Formats: sequence, structure tokens, C-alpha cells
Amino acid sequence: MDLTILVVGLILGVGIPLRNKVIKKRRENMKEKGNEEK
Repeated sequence: MDLTILVVGLILGVGIPLRNKVIKKRRENMKEKGNEEK
């Protein structure tokens, strides 16, 4: 039980910041594509 809690904690602690970085990159790419289309 303790080991699974540690693993989940690590996934949440590392995964959320990584996910935010990916979302920011995707938003930047979407903006660039939108500007090119116009």
C-alpha cells in the first residue's frame, strides 16, 4: 500500500507540470497555425 501511494504521489508531482508544459506548447502551435491560415 505504501509503495503504491508513493508511486501515485510521484506521478502527480511530476506528471502535472509536464502536462502543463505540453498544453502550453500545443496552444502556441495552434496560435501559429491560426495566424498562417489567416
